[in-house]
Formats: sequence, structure tokens, C-alpha cells
Amino acid sequence: MEQQEISGWQRIRNILRPRWKLSQVVVGILCLLVGLTIAIQVRETRQEPLDQMSQQDLVRLLDESNRHVGQLQQESRELETTLRELENGQQNSLAARAAAQERLKTLQVLAGEIPAQGPGVRVIVADGGAGVKPQTLLTVLEELRNAGAEVVQLNSVRIVASSSITGKPGQIVVDKKTLKAPYEFRVIGPADVIDPALKIPGGAADTVTSDGGDLTVSQLDNVTINAVVPPSEFQHAKTK
Repeated sequence: MEQQEISGWQRIRNILRPRWKLSQVVVGILCLLVGLTIAIQVRETRQEPLDQMSQQDLVRLLDESNRHVGQLQQESRELETTLRELENGQQNSLAARAAAQERLKTLQVLAGEIPAQGPGVRVIVADGGAGVKPQTLLTVLEELRNAGAEVVQLNSVRIVASSSITGKPGQIVVDKKTLKAPYEFRVIGPADVIDPALKIPGGAADTVTSDGGDLTVSQLDNVTINAVVPPSEFQHAKTK
């Protein structure tokens, strides 16, 4: 008997336990307001208590209460629909924002404005006799790009689409900065493709050898590129 009473109280507590949904809170407030409104209407139209009201008045009051409850239920359903639409819209907005941020990051990496890291290779061009020409380093760079290099750093200079390699043997100039041998290419890209591509007969490695230099390739699981290019400052172009 005592166990049954405990179970009964447990069921009552479970029934009365609050569920904190926004729509239910709003409906509860609306019910309270409707109840107060009905009470005021009853007090204004009938001064006597409910037990002294006629059956017709009680029926009318009950019908009016049921109508208000129905309206509240309809408003609750509309509110829940609106909340779901808002949540879905917020999720879509967050997804679009994340995609835009990822796209911006990719563009910044390609423009050389932020550091990057990933698998790739390290290519060392040794030039003990100072005979490696700038055109030869340009050939190595072109071979790297053709093999799928995504991000490249030559010594301390970040290589981008507008980079130039000029000068003369022993005085290689990259983007107006003079570099000294050995020349180190740090490259992010498919190492298993880049490595053999540089060693194709008549390719980059043979061109370096013909200049009296030596080219070696090391495949790496992680290549860190820290050199960056300052963002360009336009004098005439403006964003809309």
C-alpha cells in the first residue's frame, strides 16, 4: 500500500515537473492573462459569485473559455513553427558564414597573406660554383606548380602569382630581395607527384645540374610556411 502511494506521488511529481520550452512559457502567460480577463469580465457583468450565476451564464462563460484556449493552442502552434523557421534560418546563416570564412582563408593563403602548413616537400638547390641562373630557379618553380604545388616559399620569400625571379648567377633577386645559395624551396602539395616530376630526364633537376648545381628533394609529412606578403594597397580601386 505504501509503495503504491509513493508511486502515485512520483507520478504526480512527474506530471507537475516543469518543461522549460519558450512556447509553453508564452502560452502559460497568455492563459494567465485570459483568465484574468475572464475574471474581470465576470466581475464587471455579474457581481454575484459563480455559484449564484445561471446555467446559461455558466455555459456562456465555459464556451468563451474554451474559445480562448483554442486560440492559445493555435498561437502556440504558430509560435513553435516560427521558432523552428528561425532556428533553421540561423543554422543556414551560420553555415553560409562558415563557408565564406573558409573561402576567405583559402584566398588569403593563395595571395600569401597568411601562413600555411601541410604535407609537401623541401627542395634544396646547391650552388657552390655560383652558376645557377635565375631562369633555372624559375624552371624549378614552374615544375613545382605543374606538379600541383599549392604554396611555395623560396628562402625567406613567399612566392605568389606576381612573384618574379631576376638577377644573375650568384645574385638571385626574388621580389626585389637578394637571396644567397643554397636556395630552399618549401612547398605544400602532393609530395608523391612533385618528387618524381622534378627528376624527369631533361627537367628541373637536369637543368640545375647543367648550371653546375645540385637539386635534392625531401618528402615531408608537414611543411610550415611562415613568410607572408603584405596586402596590396590600391590607390584607385575601391570595393563596392
